Amino acid sequence: MSESTSTRGGGRPLTAHGGIRAQTKSRKVGKNWWTKRWMAVLENHYMGAELPRGRAYAQAGQVLALKIENGTVSAVVQGSREKPHKVEIRFKPAPKTQWGKLTTLLSSRAIYAAKLLSGQMPESIEETFEENGVSLFPKDINDLETSCTCKLGGLCRHIIAVYYLLAEEFDRDPFLFMRLRGLDRDRLIANIGKSIKRNPRQISDYLDLELHSGPREAPRPLTTEVSHFWNGGTLNEDNLEDVRIPPSPGALSKHLGHFPMWRGEERFLDALELVYKKASTNGMNVFMGDW
Repeated sequence: MSESTSTRGGGRPLTAHGGIRAQTKSRKVGKNWWTKRWMAVLENHYMGAELPRGRAYAQAGQVLALKIENGTVSAVVQGSREKPHKVEIRFKPAPKTQWGKLTTLLSSRAIYAAKLLSGQMPESIEETFEENGVSLFPKDINDLETSCTCKLGGLCRHIIAVYYLLAEEFDRDPFLFMRLRGLDRDRLIANIGKSIKRNPRQISDYLDLELHSGPREAPRPLTTEVSHFWNGGTLNEDNLEDVRIPPSPGALSKHLGHFPMWRGEERFLDALELVYKKASTNGMNVFMGDW
């Protein structure tokens, strides 16, 4: 590789082993509105060919390590040179006084508390942040401080690769973005817990609608007969209903989403689906007495 090409950061990247692979293979990243808002900050900032190159880096597993702490994301990215590059993305923290007010406000509103506990972020939360003098999302790319040892300046493909991996993590965990802006997650969860104790029915009903598409039936009270506890009772065959192999293998795992910071060649849920299919077949054989 010539010095001029090396200086520009061009050339094919060296093969990375055991890197973190982006789960999204398409050009569009993010299924939730807050992740799309994060991606818009990047995509609205024109970077020419570096944008698809950075996305390709993320999908190929060129990011060898990624660490998130204290408002800073640090990563190691394998490029075209033998020595990997070190990347940092620093978030401007919001004043602690504003976070204190916001924590109390967010935990006191049942809709916010329930949404956050179910892994979502209500769109109206942005207005609440702005009303309290805090910007939840960067206004533009200049609100982030970035650096890379490749010395290209601006947003290089190494930084963009980390940016894409962060987007997938934001999709999975809405608390992460607030944490990077300085919000104490444990304090917010503790306050939400206090709010649930004060108003358990409202939050519980909302979670039922979100997770079960309707209120759950009240659980049957447990028997007080000691013999039933130790020896078991008679199983009513009507309770079994229709015993069959689920039409969608691993439905619960799919609801939870892809494994964070996955390093495998194959997508985690795709590999897990084969395990569920085999387990379902074996389970049915055991139930039918054919094992």
